[in-house]
Amino acid sequence: MKIEVDSKTGCDLQRMSQLSCRKEEEEEQYQFLAEEMCEESNANCNQTTGTLTMIDQDLNCLPFPVTASEISKNQQNDQNLSGLMVKKKRAATERIARIALADLAKYFDLPIVEASRNLKVGLTVLKRKCREFGIPRWPHRKIKSLDTLIRDLQEAEREQTENKAAAIAVAKRKRLLENEKRSIERKPCMEIQSETKRFRQDVFKRRHRARAFKNQTQSISPN
Repeated sequence: MKIEVDSKTGCDLQRMSQLSCRKEEEEEQYQFLAEEMCEESNANCNQTTGTLTMIDQDLNCLPFPVTASEISKNQQNDQNLSGLMVKKKRAATERIARIALADLAKYFDLPIVEASRNLKVGLTVLKRKCREFGIPRWPHRKIKSLDTLIRDLQEAEREQTENKAAAIAVAKRKRLLENEKRSIERKPCMEIQSETKRFRQDVFKRRHRARAFKNQTQSISPN
């Protein structure tokens, strides 16, 4: 009986030692897994803190500190730009101040908008220059009216080859109109002479009669 008890106790001790070994192995595995999990969590914490520091950074600020030399260089560039703007403005005002009456007279036969484009100035600037020279109104219409009359007289002068008296009268009238045009170019405030106005009215009447006669003949010819 004593031998059987000893063998039973020996088996029990062996089982207990095996169970203790298994427990130690399980505890070691559990500790290893816990350490790995801690390391991963620490790594994730470091990444999140890095991102948080990047997010907390002010995006309006420069990533690197600006040196005093760079600041002075930027200030110098700003001063150069402002100096160029002042020079351009001064050059524009000087060019406008140099515009004379003779320069305006070159474009009296054009509307005032086209004249301002050719002179490379604004419409308001051109009107101000006209007031400086005593021009109350841009003389485009007067010059254009005189040019039309001169052209009509040139055509009439070519037609009056046989009638010398009529040709002389036409040439004289044309010279008067050309002189009047030059006078208006020198003094744009001048009005067209009353004799020229009467002559222009006569030309309009003759032109209207010729047009009416032409329309009348065209309406009668089909019948």
